[in-house]
Amino acid sequence: MYANPPAADFGEAETLLEPEGSGEGHWVGAPCVHRHDGTTYLAVRERDPERRGNRVTLYEYDDGDLSSLFTVTAEELGVVSTERAALATNPRTGDVQLYLSVDRGGNDWVIHKCADAAGVADIDPATSRPVFRPEPGTTEAGTVKDPCIVTVGGRYYMFYAGTDGVSEQAHLATSVDGDTWERVAANPVLERAYWHDHHTRVSAVVPASDAPAWLVFYGGSGVADEGRTWNLRTGLAMTTDLREFVDTCPDGPLYASPTADRATGLSSFGTCRYLDVLRHGDTWELFAEVARDDGSFDLRRTVVPAPE
Repeated sequence: MYANPPAADFGEAETLLEPEGSGEGHWVGAPCVHRHDGTTYLAVRERDPERRGNRVTLYEYDDGDLSSLFTVTAEELGVVSTERAALATNPRTGDVQLYLSVDRGGNDWVIHKCADAAGVADIDPATSRPVFRPEPGTTEAGTVKDPCIVTVGGRYYMFYAGTDGVSEQAHLATSVDGDTWERVAANPVLERAYWHDHHTRVSAVVPASDAPAWLVFYGGSGVADEGRTWNLRTGLAMTTDLREFVDTCPDGPLYASPTADRATGLSSFGTCRYLDVLRHGDTWELFAEVARDDGSFDLRRTVVPAPE
């Protein structure tokens, strides 16, 4: 048995951050965890029903402790909402790069990038500019958002959610500099199917500990689910080349909030989405945005043995 996913119970996970309000639409999460120059950073989006995704905060992170560095607000960016951010380190220069999902108005989602900086604290949000837009006539003609970026051998792989006017599907583009992107011919890389026949969205891509493969964690929802646009649970796919992907759990999600069971057609929020992974050798830290009993979402983390 190889490349098994880690066993995790997000009902028992530690709450890192709570939303400012209670009830539906109050969210804190969409985590992106990234090591840069020996330090770990965590980007977190906050949302409420009135202001939507109103800000992303960058934290220095150490074993459950958060130290705020700076906040990027939708108002400062001149947009109406922001969602999951992504951090990457330029493999050629060593600079850090910040990507932001932004809605410029009327569900016009694009991906922005700030100018490269020596360190996370040096990032200037005023330099944020669009680097990736929807492509007419394709399965991502409507919107592009929620990037997940890994670099391998000097090449960037950006997984992102593309909308065709019906719902989101997981897509992939590659780059050699982090600014100019080329879409792969096989998009979408994870289609609508099984329990996730509405949304699919890649949230983390992690090399397996014991096999020449990558674990691809994705969020998904079904057409019969309550709140299917945002009520995503986490599944797992596999790839050996970051080009072709095989869904390993078509019968149901891998992780879900304990507020609901694993069944399709959820009548309550089972949300466990935007999962990200920080590897420590013998242990992994898992971060996710998870539904609470009152319908709001908080940011949780759990430490589990590295899968073997």
